[in-house]
Amino acid sequence: MHDDLAFVERIHRDLNDVRWPEPHEIRARARRRSRRTVAMAAVAVLVAVTGPAYAMTARPAAPPVTALPAPTHGSVRADIPLDSLLRATDVPVESGVQLGDAGLGEVMRLDPLLMRCGGERGLPMVDSYSRYSRSLTLLSPTGVGGASAKGVLSQDVYRVDSAVGRQYFGQLRTMLVACREWRPVGSTMPDRESVPLETVHSWMVPATDFAGDESMVVRHESSATPGRGDGRTLEPAEATVVVRVGDLVTVLVTGPGLVVGRVDGSESTLGYADLEALGRTAAQRLCAGANPPC
Repeated sequence: MHDDLAFVERIHRDLNDVRWPEPHEIRARARRRSRRTVAMAAVAVLVAVTGPAYAMTARPAAPPVTALPAPTHGSVRADIPLDSLLRATDVPVESGVQLGDAGLGEVMRLDPLLMRCGGERGLPMVDSYSRYSRSLTLLSPTGVGGASAKGVLSQDVYRVDSAVGRQYFGQLRTMLVACREWRPVGSTMPDRESVPLETVHSWMVPATDFAGDESMVVRHESSATPGRGDGRTLEPAEATVVVRVGDLVTVLVTGPGLVVGRVDGSESTLGYADLEALGRTAAQRLCAGANPPC
């Protein structure tokens, strides 16, 4: 009995020494976990459309922040202020949920399908690492009957050294030239039967140099035709808006079905003029937090 009491007292002392997370830490971890869940759900959809080869394209691990090159411009600001992000009212599409996150030493976002195309065509893939990053995800209001919310817009803002910013835009331009059209080999399994799937991806740049120091709009379209001739399936077009202001680079990605220019000619919510206006608004938001400020 004495040994049991001693054991209980030791456990009690050890528990007193445990540092329990503060409430704000618990909330921050929950937000990060929620955002990863949303991202993994999007990856699962892409795997279903593009086949297992996409699933093998793992996101590279970021190096330690201490290994990143020091800025050459004598920056005053380090982290990225919240005011550098767009607001829900800046986007001409209704949204109901807003998610956010911040990071250190993150890889700058590029279209994974575009990267895969570039890799297949022999282009060197060089990851561009940011010093600081901040992100925003806007989701549509939940549908009737508890339907899941859909992505409206995601935004990533990166603070980078000037050489990294040039590398990022240069690599993006090179891949867009090499991958105007890409036809990866894949398959689908309707009714548990493997069927060849011909997928066609195309990228175009309808607008450049409309905001900040560098900017571009990139539109991605895709279609799929099963080998047994079930007809061509058009996927919703997507648009990416990339803007650089000083040492800040922002990447805006629209949700599916929101951009103009689909090959089937159907109506959409955002035209190219809207995307350029969104890029200009994003540039204005970046100005105060950039080095040097606008």
